[in-house]
Amino acid sequence: MFETLDTEGRGGTAIQDEMSMTGTRTRSRRTGRFLRNAGAVVALGLALYAGGFFLFLSDVSHYGSAPADMHADGIVVLTGGHSRVDEAVKLLDSEMGERLLISGVHPSASWAVLMKTFAVDEAQFACCVDIDRKALDTIGNAEETANWASNHGFRSLIVVTNDYHMPRSLLELHRTMKDVALIPHAVVTGQRGTVSASEQANRYRVLFGEYVKYSAARVRALMPPKQATAGFERAALSGD
Repeated sequence: MFETLDTEGRGGTAIQDEMSMTGTRTRSRRTGRFLRNAGAVVALGLALYAGGFFLFLSDVSHYGSAPADMHADGIVVLTGGHSRVDEAVKLLDSEMGERLLISGVHPSASWAVLMKTFAVDEAQFACCVDIDRKALDTIGNAEETANWASNHGFRSLIVVTNDYHMPRSLLELHRTMKDVALIPHAVVTGQRGTVSASEQANRYRVLFGEYVKYSAARVRALMPPKQATAGFERAALSGD
């Protein structure tokens, strides 16, 4: 009797062990399948993101100067990059726009410093230049530019910024000014294809960083724009 009970006990344990191993194998197969599917989704996402980057590069490469005979109501330059303001002042000198907004000027920069830095005389500043000291980023640039254009009744603007920054700038500006025509005037740092390998590598790092920001802006563009309070100043009102 005891041997039979012992045999039945071992048999019951063996069945339980086999069931446990079967459950473990099933969970392992499910985990493996999940990991493979997740890996495939991640790989696909990375491939699509990389493809988007190449499309972004192609987009950037097509931006250049506005046509020489182009005339717009106003000119806006977004500070922060190489030679942007200098180029915008040249456009104003060529009478390609009635007024110029320099958006994103550091609050501590005086009028005297700005005129000296950008080689603009006092009469031109008093006549035709406005300064935005409120914008801290491209979103702020767009909001302040929208207020400026609305206050002056402008329906067309020449947008001056670096080529790599142009897609995001136009996206943010279009988001705040759907009824204003935007004409891109891109400033290119160096000549494409004639830079050293290290300079080219640095440019691609900048481009990829800008692509990440542009991707985030595309998502943000799905949300309604925020109404900003005007923060620009007329140069003619300055006492310094």
